[in-house]
Amino acid sequence: MYTDHEGQEQDLQKKDVMNCLDQEQMQAMQDQFCQTQGVYCVCVSRNMRRLTSFSGTKEEQNFIDRVFPVATQRNLIASFSDVGGEDVIAVESSMPCVQLRGIAIRDEDGRFDGAWVLVAIDAECIRPEDQVPQIMRKTTTKAFDAAVALLDVLTKNYFSSKIHLAAQAEEIAQLEANEKHMEYLLQKTEVLTEILKMMESDVTFAQIMEDILERVGTYMHLSNGSLLKLQVDEEHVEMICEWADKPEHEHMRTYGSLPLAEVPFMTGRPYTISSETIMPKPFLDYFTRYEIRCGVFLPLNVNGKCSMYLCFTMMEEDRKWSVEDLRFLNDVKRITQTILVKRITKNSLASSYAALDAILENAGCGISVNDLKTGQILYANDAFKEMSMTEQDRIELEKVLTISPDGMEGIHEYRVAGSDKWLEITFSKIGWVDGKEVRLATIYDISKTKRYQERIEHQANEDYLTGLYNRMRFEEDLTKEIHATVRSGGESAILYIDLDDFNHINDGLGHHVGDLLLQNVADALGHMDGVAGHCYRLGGDEFAVIVTTRHIEQRDAMIRNIQNLFSRPWLLQGTEYYCTMSMGVVRIPKDGIDLSLLLQRADIALHWAKSQGKNRVEYYNNNQCTSSVERLDMEKCMREAVEQGCKEFEVYYQPLIDISKPERPCCGAEALVRWNSPKLGFVMPSEFIALAEYLGLINEIGYHVLIEACKRCKYWNDFGHPEYKVNVNLSVIQLLQNDIIDTIKNALTETEVQPSNLTLEVTEGLAINDMKRMQEVLREIKKLGVRVALDDFGTGYSSLNHIRSMPIDVIKIDKCFVEDVGEDVFSEAFVKSVSQLADALHMHVCVEGVEDKNQCDALKDMNVDLIQGYLFDKPLSVDDFEQKYLY
Repeated sequence: MYTDHEGQEQDLQKKDVMNCLDQEQMQAMQDQFCQTQGVYCVCVSRNMRRLTSFSGTKEEQNFIDRVFPVATQRNLIASFSDVGGEDVIAVESSMPCVQLRGIAIRDEDGRFDGAWVLVAIDAECIRPEDQVPQIMRKTTTKAFDAAVALLDVLTKNYFSSKIHLAAQAEEIAQLEANEKHMEYLLQKTEVLTEILKMMESDVTFAQIMEDILERVGTYMHLSNGSLLKLQVDEEHVEMICEWADKPEHEHMRTYGSLPLAEVPFMTGRPYTISSETIMPKPFLDYFTRYEIRCGVFLPLNVNGKCSMYLCFTMMEEDRKWSVEDLRFLNDVKRITQTILVKRITKNSLASSYAALDAILENAGCGISVNDLKTGQILYANDAFKEMSMTEQDRIELEKVLTISPDGMEGIHEYRVAGSDKWLEITFSKIGWVDGKEVRLATIYDISKTKRYQERIEHQANEDYLTGLYNRMRFEEDLTKEIHATVRSGGESAILYIDLDDFNHINDGLGHHVGDLLLQNVADALGHMDGVAGHCYRLGGDEFAVIVTTRHIEQRDAMIRNIQNLFSRPWLLQGTEYYCTMSMGVVRIPKDGIDLSLLLQRADIALHWAKSQGKNRVEYYNNNQCTSSVERLDMEKCMREAVEQGCKEFEVYYQPLIDISKPERPCCGAEALVRWNSPKLGFVMPSEFIALAEYLGLINEIGYHVLIEACKRCKYWNDFGHPEYKVNVNLSVIQLLQNDIIDTIKNALTETEVQPSNLTLEVTEGLAINDMKRMQEVLREIKKLGVRVALDDFGTGYSSLNHIRSMPIDVIKIDKCFVEDVGEDVFSEAFVKSVSQLADALHMHVCVEGVEDKNQCDALKDMNVDLIQGYLFDKPLSVDDFEQKYLY
């Protein structure tokens, strides 16, 4: 029954409280129940994760998996409605003696949280040809029904209360976590405040640094903190001062003066190395020599040149540096840098204020400083101003920050009146640059965290363009109809419809006319007798109709009516146009009762109708299948590759070159997927991406590419290239997922990559059909700090007005405009126009497909920032890319 990898997806919208149940207790109860009732059972969560082990031997499990494959069991779980609906669902097999039942486990609100999957063998119905192993447990249908009823009652009266208690425990745990986070923020603010006070200290720089290292090391529970300096000969490194939690962790007595070549991080770049980080040999040698487990190394500049390094290390314990750790250490670095510059240049009070302003502007949160006597706001950084964009927000914030100045220390939460905005504010008293005592307010916008705790609406079932049901609703309804058909012993059917040569209308008349045709077709189909309520738009120009068992006698009449509908012209903007359709028909149960198999065969029948000249109807038959063997082989291999964790899909990297700088350095790479299949060989994206989108596998493949690309970018950033960025393509199917923002957020959290170093590329054409929704999605992406690039610009049908209305950072000009640049007037004018427009809108321009030096030279004077193409490099494997551009 269920395998582990099927439960790896996480529901980001709702914590799976089934995880919190006592699984050992559940297992013991299940084993005893199966033994006494003569059945087999396993419990799974709503996310397909197995909660108990199969109650039986491996041989018994193999027999059940043969009768009821994983896909059938998955469809059983998918059949349960999230709220309401049936609590017990039965599935029959080709062996009358074997029966499968699912029993829903619901929470106190009736929400579906998981299910028991039960299998029984009726000893009275076993046939010789069934070949049931002797070791199998056996029962009767009557006894099985009684066992199912018993477990259903136990579930409703026992597990529902257990789930309720688990949910309460989760809420309590979340509250405790929030309290710990608030304590952490308060302590962090106190430490930073104490370090800020050292800016005006009269003691030596070394004494200040010893104090800073002690405070930072104690607060972060480090083993060692030190300050290294490049000696005058620029060939040796010495340690100025250090702090250690234990005498045995001190380096001063052993460090002395080291050759620069033995200190691998003294390159002017920052390095963030966690315990599990794979290190190049020079770093590994250094860490081994000084018994370091992990470390953060941050450069300090003197007169524009890196001459010192702040080093923070762990000696005995492993550690994975968090985003908060790095943000705090970088704040410490900026303060140290300011103190160092001040000591060297002996700046005035005004320059001290400017330095403090620079620190506060980069603190990563809203900051305001108020006079304790008058309540007047003395300082507010840009982040604070962005939190009070409206007049109402500004008035409410000022009330909170200026009234009752006494006793307002610690962490507080506020909800802005008349708004859904929530703020977390930390108050503390500090000395200001002019010596007066002021109140510092550190402000974080926690609105998203608050909204995350609320229930999320279910995904919409309606297609945005036509008003018909969408593909998700189609598969849900078809699954129910298959079950109803099998239970009743009747017949039903699927009509797969695709418009012939629809792209000619789109390309010739414009996509707005194509959309109008799709709306007219949907309206006509949706009002046909027997079709209304059972018609779906699957995407693009594909439609489907489910002919239910109640309407099966009208099937042939429905098909004729649809053919007649397309035999007449369509009136579009006052002009008549002809557009025919091709149809594939599958019959249930004759052509199968498995959802995936039926959809495959409907697609094969439709493809056969297209290949036979279009404008026709074809019923599925086995002869058609022969012509689709190659595609089905690829589909099978792709499904297996995805089920095995997408390991066959390798990520290649094509470098991005910054030609705005004299050295033309590499500044990152675009991540490109390749499929290295053991059975099919090396498959390029053009051969499998469309199929992956059709099969609904593009989300898993796309997330795999996103995670791998972010991991590599984090590695590059940690090992001396904090400026490196990675570009990842998002397909239209990924972008239209309701949880796309949570998916991206999850990737950022899992990999800890700097959001600004991730650029998501979208094609110019995908957004136009639903510009409003795409604008909202892209704005939410940018709120995460991620950059957005508009790919293949100039090849679609978008207008310059769309660029202005879309929240993008980079315009990528397609390679077709570069082939003749410098020789073709239109290509040159196009690139210049786009560059000027991007400059006016504060966007960057990247040109793709640059293959020779003449093209690169021609682009040099056109205000182009970035270039990629074979002139510099083809897409490289990760090892080849890092060998050439990292070390």
